[in-house]
Amino acid sequence: KLWYSPWIERSFWSLGILNGPIALLLLILLNDMLYAPAHRLLHHPSLYAYIHKHHHRSVYPFRGNIDARNEHPVEQLIAMSLWMSAVYMTAFSVGMHACCLAGHLTLMTMGASLNHAGFDLEIRFLGVDWYSTAAHEMHHRRPDKNFAQFTMFWDKLMGTYIPYIQEADEKADKAN
Repeated sequence: KLWYSPWIERSFWSLGILNGPIALLLLILLNDMLYAPAHRLLHHPSLYAYIHKHHHRSVYPFRGNIDARNEHPVEQLIAMSLWMSAVYMTAFSVGMHACCLAGHLTLMTMGASLNHAGFDLEIRFLGVDWYSTAAHEMHHRRPDKNFAQFTMFWDKLMGTYIPYIQEADEKADKAN
């Protein structure tokens, strides 16, 4: 029903700055704002073994979307519900064009694949770490850190952010 929602514009001529790029940016921020604490909750010992541990079997994920989508169905339902909430929050606040939805789904799929592909990519804009594959690699190496999917802003607010550490440096720190 979202596609037919009066809050989602579909006409090419109705695409504007507010319901396009600003809505996309807001959707990225809101989705991560909702997802990061939920992801952190999935790491609680009473839930981790039953829902999220399966995803963390790969400490150094490298198979892209195969590793990214290797999740428990409950985790998928949680993520999709939070995404829908972020979509509605964005649509109610600034409006939304269908291109924004398509763009966000594309960015999420590409980002999740890149997070689990084993190579480095970092996007910084306006002084904000918008995206870093290294941050997500650190999450797989240190499951108590870096819970957000794309923006490390929320992890910095929650006090769960850790910058990338070379594996050799990490082993040296543990030895000392």
